[in-house]
Amino acid sequence: MQNRGMSRSRGRGPSQADIAREAGVSQSTVSMVLTGSGDLGRISAETQRKVLRAARQLKYVSAGQQRAAGGPRQAPLLLGVHTFEPIFPTSARDYYFEFLQGIEEQAGIEGCNLVLFTAAPDEDGVRRLYSGSVNGLRQANGSLLLGHHTHREDLTRLAADRHPFVYIGHREVPGTEISYVGGDYRAATGRIVDDLVGLGHRTFAYLGEARRDEPQTDRWEGFRAALERFGLPVPEPLFTRPDDLTAQWLDRAVRDGATAVLVEAVSLVRVLAAMARLRDLDIPGDLSLVLLVDDPGGESGLDPIATLRIPRNAMGRRAVSLLTSQITDPVGDYERQILLPCTHTLDGTVAPPRGVA
Repeated sequence: MQNRGMSRSRGRGPSQADIAREAGVSQSTVSMVLTGSGDLGRISAETQRKVLRAARQLKYVSAGQQRAAGGPRQAPLLLGVHTFEPIFPTSARDYYFEFLQGIEEQAGIEGCNLVLFTAAPDEDGVRRLYSGSVNGLRQANGSLLLGHHTHREDLTRLAADRHPFVYIGHREVPGTEISYVGGDYRAATGRIVDDLVGLGHRTFAYLGEARRDEPQTDRWEGFRAALERFGLPVPEPLFTRPDDLTAQWLDRAVRDGATAVLVEAVSLVRVLAAMARLRDLDIPGDLSLVLLVDDPGGESGLDPIATLRIPRNAMGRRAVSLLTSQITDPVGDYERQILLPCTHTLDGTVAPPRGVA
């Protein structure tokens, strides 16, 4: 049987059409997967893996990367990966594992090399990009930035230096527009509320993190907007640290009639669940819990647990694709601030409120 990969013309590298034939999918599917847009097109994870496997087997290198390097024989782009906090995964269940896996997968598709940048933390525990006036990322052609909490001044300086970078996560910087690839937490949280209302829940509580960045704000705004759309009361949220969460807050929420609580962080839901057990509250019989972030490490102690699911692999891959576009075509007409759709599951810790059939 003739190898499908051998059908491409001599003298040129494999094309997306070659990959489509090898993977048995359409060329448009290949294009979306290779640019990190597969989740936006609702292409299944299995199909995306099939396309990536075919691309690796055929040794595909993107046309943009070849143009930037002056041809396939020149040195590939060097992309830096900087973390604002320790993120080295200890297992495949680590929070950052799929982000890094997606970065590595897409870097291979784009024909780029990767280098990890890190730094000693400052007095606030943040690993800064700059040491005095020196940009620690300057050796790279462009950089990918990760971390729950960043230093906004560093992002402002990086933009002023015209160093191409993409933040993995929704971040805004006053006075400048930075590129980012995040999850659409606002829409996803709204859909979770839709499903909870469909189950019969009418009174809610909301427990959020004390430090408020864009991802936390997006979740709260999605929750608030959904309740307003249904004409339901919007509760006073509690934004707190796990150590400051008291059982009195839970008592008050239950006394006020809350049958479902949405929680932003694993550390908060772990404390809340422990308090519920001490109060002999059954989850989900007496109180439904939804964690607005997934829990790959099972740190919540609730298995299974209803969660919002972040497209980490797709975010890492799409960020690499966006960064290489910025490097190879800095003035091109393409989207630079991207929010990818999230999914969710209500398994385990969600049930209709008592008395609702």
